[in-house]
Amino acid sequence: MKQLFNIYKKDKKPIYYITIFFVFVNLFWSFYSNNTWDDDCPARFQNTLHAIEDAEQFVSLWNRPLFVLIFVLPVQFGAWTIPIIQTFFSIISGLSLYQVAKSQKFRFAYLAFPLLAFQPFVFGVSRYAMTEPLAVTLICLSLFFQNKKKWTAFAICGSLLPLARLELVIFLPLYAIALIQAKKHLSILILGTPTLLWAIAGGILNHDIFWIFEETIGKEKKENRYGHQEWHTYSSRYAYIIGPVVFLFSLLGAYKIWKSKFLRIYILLPFVLGFIVYTLFSWKLNMGNAAGFLRNIIPISPFIALFSLAGINTWFVFASKKNKNLRNFPKLKKKESLIWTKKVKDFNLKVRNNKILCVVSFSLSVFLLYVFFTNKLEMHHKKLVETYDFSLFYTAILLLTSLIIFLFLKRKLLNYLFPSCIFLFLSSYTLITEHPLANSNEERQLISKYAELYNSSYLNNKSTHVNHPWFFWSTGINRYDSQIRAMKKESLHEAKVGAIALFETRYSNRLNGNVNKTYLNDSEYWVELARHSTPSENFLISTYEKVNGFENYEKSHFKFIEATNESDPTAFYCLGNTYLTKLNNLEKAYNAFAKSIHIDSTYSEGFLGLGKTMIQTKNFKNAIVFINKGLETSPKNFNLLLQKGIAQINLQHFDSAIKTLEKANKIKKSNSSSSKNKELDKFNEILKNYKKLKSREIK
Repeated sequence: MKQLFNIYKKDKKPIYYITIFFVFVNLFWSFYSNNTWDDDCPARFQNTLHAIEDAEQFVSLWNRPLFVLIFVLPVQFGAWTIPIIQTFFSIISGLSLYQVAKSQKFRFAYLAFPLLAFQPFVFGVSRYAMTEPLAVTLICLSLFFQNKKKWTAFAICGSLLPLARLELVIFLPLYAIALIQAKKHLSILILGTPTLLWAIAGGILNHDIFWIFEETIGKEKKENRYGHQEWHTYSSRYAYIIGPVVFLFSLLGAYKIWKSKFLRIYILLPFVLGFIVYTLFSWKLNMGNAAGFLRNIIPISPFIALFSLAGINTWFVFASKKNKNLRNFPKLKKKESLIWTKKVKDFNLKVRNNKILCVVSFSLSVFLLYVFFTNKLEMHHKKLVETYDFSLFYTAILLLTSLIIFLFLKRKLLNYLFPSCIFLFLSSYTLITEHPLANSNEERQLISKYAELYNSSYLNNKSTHVNHPWFFWSTGINRYDSQIRAMKKESLHEAKVGAIALFETRYSNRLNGNVNKTYLNDSEYWVELARHSTPSENFLISTYEKVNGFENYEKSHFKFIEATNESDPTAFYCLGNTYLTKLNNLEKAYNAFAKSIHIDSTYSEGFLGLGKTMIQTKNFKNAIVFINKGLETSPKNFNLLLQKGIAQINLQHFDSAIKTLEKANKIKKSNSSSSKNKELDKFNEILKNYKKLKSREIK
């Protein structure tokens, strides 16, 4: 390990400065943001924090036992320990890859560190409670120890891979082959030992020795809870995952990789194998309920980093005006001039062919980059502000800069300026796209805002049923607190009067939840106190309280309104909705809806409530007036369009109703999370019959 950290010599200064730069940026990005990469981060943090009290967390398939073992003690001091440890792992990964590149005689070997660390997705997860960085570190250390012929350490790193990411068990045969070739047969036994111990420990706790297999494959055939991805999910988005600079040079580096036996067997083969397996998992197979998330493919990032470094080397060699191989030809006598001439011609032909290959492959890379980044990619997160994709711009600048450098600079200056430009383009693109607040999407913003309401009212003193991991991250509440319950029908049924249910459209009815909004609305024991939605209306969180019958509805509403100082328009909307749908008091419903609009004149749901009240009183014209006011601030509100269509049908304005409900149907289809709407189906059938009658009249 001394060789890994021996970076202080004069000839190793670049890697030293790169390390310092990465540490500073990574920690700054970590502590400047209060956000995490995705919802798995706060969930895994909570599980690890609780592992001291619950031994099952150490063997949990989802938690990954290696992560829990490493972080269980540090997280007791707070979440701030995670980015520090993850940054250390990133340094280990970068230095290991640098040593591998250096031993393989790569020029600019120190670029291996940033080519790995500043891949957008790698940089994105390298600070949070994610398991991919651990897998990357183990793979990089494996390559390092293999290159140094430290076979025991190599076997240990390989054996820990399944404990970091279970799917990486596919690499163990490759590790075994390498050990057999090195005649280290006893070390092969190490490969399966940690996984075996994990299986035994989990088998004791779960009373099933085959629990890993059953949880991975499934005891019976069932649909993937995440749904399957397209077969081209990774290939069509890989340029986005690794960034334009790495992608640009990686295709060019395939030629260099193929010429080296070590790189071909231990870099190219695992990369291709990993890419294929990840694709199959997300596309067709149901193993482990593979989600097909773009971040899942991060563990093979060290291999693509070396691909890219090989491409940079290839590009640089052809930039040199004088080729040292040509200068190294031996001086031949005159009688051997014909032989000498032939050698020169052969060499020149080879160089020329290589240049053609270089130009063609580089052009192909640019073309593919253009294709990938001009397609509508499914971005990992929605930024706080509207941003533009800089990929094509960066590619053009990189290409232009490379050409200028090659044409006008001397070789001595080229050695410094070329890698500096690569590093600049690489790091700046990633830091722009993965800025500290990049993961603060509107859903998380809403939950964070709601957390303030929850903590400042009487709600936090009550038994609360909730599933969303971000709620615990925002409120600072331990999900294993005695007052916290899972959002499940069974626990809701057993809940005592006064309990709170926080229904949200992300986790309440998926994964471990089985509750939909209809179940709560149809129950006479649960009353909706408030509802909050994102500006795009793709995410909703509703607050329910358990009451003892209809007579306590008003009391519960008034308590909540008093707790919010009558400042929450959604509280009055829910009060009006209770009067309208459960107490059948239209006058009080109208007053409550009017109060919500008085608090916030842009609150579209308030106008929706007034419109529904008018429809109940058969005042369809006034209903349309109120609904139109709501549509001014929320033109894509499905419920507003539906109620407007209903009012138009009752007025027998069928042609207008058709246009309105067509818009509603379009919005309904675009929202994949939406459930079936019986009311919409009913009126669609009416319009369908009207269209048939109209067509008959025309005929």
